[in-house]
Formats: sequence, structure tokens, C-alpha cells
Amino acid sequence: MAYNGIKTWQTVSSRVLDVYFPKQRFLCEGPGRRTIMANSSCSNAYPSTDVLYIEVQDDLASIVLFVIVCFMVVVCLGVYAEELIFLRRVNGWGTKSRRVATILGLHPVTIISAFLAVMVPKSTLFVDFVASCYLTVCYYTFFNIVIGYFGDENKMVEYFQGDKIQTSVPPCCCCCCCVLKPRILTLNSLLVFKYLTLQVVYVRPILLFIALVLWTDGKFVSGLISADTSYIYIMVLTSVSTLFSLYGTFVVHRASAPHLQQYRIMNKFLSIQLVLVLSNMQGLLFSSLAANGIPGCIQSRGPIPRANALNHFALIIETFLLCLLARRAYRMDERNIPKPTKSHAKDFAVTAFTDVIVKEPSCPHMSDVTVIESS
Repeated sequence: MAYNGIKTWQTVSSRVLDVYFPKQRFLCEGPGRRTIMANSSCSNAYPSTDVLYIEVQDDLASIVLFVIVCFMVVVCLGVYAEELIFLRRVNGWGTKSRRVATILGLHPVTIISAFLAVMVPKSTLFVDFVASCYLTVCYYTFFNIVIGYFGDENKMVEYFQGDKIQTSVPPCCCCCCCVLKPRILTLNSLLVFKYLTLQVVYVRPILLFIALVLWTDGKFVSGLISADTSYIYIMVLTSVSTLFSLYGTFVVHRASAPHLQQYRIMNKFLSIQLVLVLSNMQGLLFSSLAANGIPGCIQSRGPIPRANALNHFALIIETFLLCLLARRAYRMDERNIPKPTKSHAKDFAVTAFTDVIVKEPSCPHMSDVTVIESS
């Protein structure tokens, strides 16, 4: 009798679960972790376009957001086309213009890749891989442009001869401040910082290619953070490579920025550096939120596909703003700008403490320029 009672209770319980959760009873199934879903159709698998478009067709907020990002993509492409026309008209189509055009193409490629990841969620890993490969090309090109402003590596070392450069910079300024002391820049140390910066050019695409191979075999799930999944290890290695690259870039940038202000080097640096940081660190942040069930399920979309969509929505908006920053940074005629010199750098340091105000003369005997020393 007791056995029959237990059997009956199990049957009733199973039927109740099948009524309230008919298709799928668990949101996340992992080692020692199961969470019952309130929505039976909610899944952490990326939805197909047929399912996605049916679900969002009655969601006004999603439609408005799609329209906004479409507008940003079109404007970004228009800005890039206008920049190419300006480069060809002002600077010609030499080696330097082609390098600048390659760097400016980073934002259209990134924003289109993020847009495809939003519109076709199942293509996320492929488009991220393409964007990562192009980012590495731009990173390598930008580093060579910075060295090219001084002439070449040997001339850059000669320029800083006798000067100590600061090596205690982010992200190592807090943890290694006793080890990283100012040092004189030599050709060997410049090569070390160069290799630290450019190792991400090779490491990141290789890791994403491995992730792509594992994904085809079902061993890689984007956004699923667990000790038994390959995603967390690939993301940790990618983040470590990014941090080393940031350190090498910050050292070179901090040393050369005061001498290259006439090239708007700060805006150029930020327009490419922030793309690298956002495409790596921001994705890891959203994956961490998805592992804790944030954001929640909506219809068939679970936390992982929703976090992925929000990550790429944010990346579209951020890349659009960086595209405008890059336009301002590179929209200049560099043919008549003199090479950096020590005296030129000192002039910039002096003008940092002096404000020059140009006024219209009220009479012929008054000076055109009034110099006001700041207190």
C-alpha cells in the first residue's frame, strides 16, 4: 500500500509539472545547479530569426531600439565614406592614408558585426571572430603609426635618449608600483613594450578560433560560466592578454603623448583602445550577470541570449560615439605638421599654463593679442 501511494504521488507530481512546465523544466542545467523556470519555453539557446522576429513584433520598446541602432549603423557607414573622401582629397592615397583608412574602418566593422549579432543571434560567435581579427589588424597599424610620427623605432629611441619614462601605469600601477620604476627607454625595452602591446593581435584571434571549433562540436556555449565549460577559460585568457596589451600601450602612449599633441594623439588613442576594452571586458561582465539569471527570461529567450543581445546593443551605441571621436581625431591635414622635437614639446608644456586670448583691436594703437597668465 505504501509503495502504491508513493507511486501515485510521483505520477500526480509529474503531471502537475507537465501542466505548468510542459516543454522544459529547468533554466540552467549544470553541475549541481538547477533552477526551475517560470516560462516553459525559456531557453539559453540562441533563438533563430524566425522565433526572434515573431516574439519582438508586438514589443514596441524592442522595435524602437532596433530602429535606433539601424540609424546608428547607417550614420556610421556614412561618416566612414565621408572620411575616405576627405583623406583622398587632402592627403592623397599614399601609404599613410591607407593606414588611416584601415583604422577608421574599425568602427564600421565593429558596429556591423554587433548589429548582425543582434539581428541573427546564432551568428554571434562568427561575427565576433571577424570583428576580432579586424581589430587586431587595426591595433598593429595604429602602433606603427605612432612610431612613424617619430620616424622609426631607432629615431624614437634617440628622441627619448636620456629621458626616463614612467612604467607604473594602468592596469599595473596599483599592484606592481614597487617593481615598475621609471626607466630610460632603449631599443630593447621599446621592443618589449611593443611585443606586450601586439601579442593580443595573435592571442585573441587564436583563442576565438579555438572557441569556434569547440562550438561546432558542442563544447563551447557563449556566456555559460562554469568550471566544466571552455567559455570561462577562453575568456580569462583573452582578458589577461588584453590587460598585458593595455599595459604596453599605456607605457608607449604616456611617454609619447606630450610630444604628439599636434596630432591629436589622445583622441586617436581612445578611439581604438576603448573598442578593445569594451569588446572584451564588457562581454565578460554581461556573461557574469547571465550566470546569475540577470536579465530574466522573456518568452523563449533566457538570460544568456538576452545578455548577449544587451551587450551588442550597448556595443553599437558605444562604437557609434567612438566613430564620431575618430572622425574628429583624424580629420586633419598632417602633411604640414612638423615632426616632434624637444623644443616643440616644451612649448606645449608652457602653453598648458598660459591662456592666449585673441581680441579685435579697438584702436590702431592697441595690441591684437593679450596674454593672461593663469594663477
